[in-house]
Amino acid sequence: MPTLGEELRRKREERGITLAEISESTRIGTRFLKAIETDNFATLPGGIFTRSFIRAYAKQVGMNEDEAIALYQQQVTGQTDEPQEVYAETVQPFQAEPPRARPAAPPEPKPRRFEPIASRQTPTRTNWPTIVISAGILLFVVIIVWTIVRQLNRAGSEAAPAPAPIAQKNEPPKPAPQQNPPTPQPDSSQTPPATSSGEPLVVKLEAATGDVWIRYQVDDAKPTTLVLKQGQTTDIPPAQTQVTLNYGNRTTLKIKINNRDATFPADTPKFSSRVIISRDNLQSYLQ
Repeated sequence: MPTLGEELRRKREERGITLAEISESTRIGTRFLKAIETDNFATLPGGIFTRSFIRAYAKQVGMNEDEAIALYQQQVTGQTDEPQEVYAETVQPFQAEPPRARPAAPPEPKPRRFEPIASRQTPTRTNWPTIVISAGILLFVVIIVWTIVRQLNRAGSEAAPAPAPIAQKNEPPKPAPQQNPPTPQPDSSQTPPATSSGEPLVVKLEAATGDVWIRYQVDDAKPTTLVLKQGQTTDIPPAQTQVTLNYGNRTTLKIKINNRDATFPADTPKFSSRVIISRDNLQSYLQ
């Protein structure tokens, strides 16, 4: 049965990925990646860091992360489980300790004596007549203030003069709007025809100069992963909206869209990247 390092190295070589590319994607030093491939786990930081490094490596090469951790645990357990020897002569006979004297019980507290209260405070009584008189005075003041404000508002509305009618001004006739010259239409013969809204997107990939690992997803379908050997081609099923493409090495890929030669945009990364081909950005691939 291959070890964890051998299995990870085999999957990496099948996809044509170098340790430098994995280091750039995972931010893990090349020294630690080589230690994982050679099963030299003593070089790794240990603990949760070692398991995190193994998970990141397995994810980059398409290996199940839980399976990689289980294989690592088996290897580490096999290396650390050693038989333990028992030396009977070193065991000392058990000696019972002498019984200890029970501590004396603390003295019981003396009962407290309650003395009668000399005087009690009488509860305060609510002075209702004072509250009623105060509320009546407050209500009377509110009524007077409301009456004065109402009379002032009525007097102000009667004294305000009516607004004078606005005299209409004779406006000069407006000139007729000028007609803009017709805008010249671009020559349709010089513009490449775009894909119509009803026509699906058909993408064809070819491993022209070497092996390449790819993963594609058509619209919202389940992703498909495969490895194209040099010279092999694959036709991605037609898409109505977009095609999501992940690749390991773009320099080995040759692409066609709707039976037309296409090229990746200049700013597309060369290694371990993800692109989306849709109707909105189709012209950038067909230029």
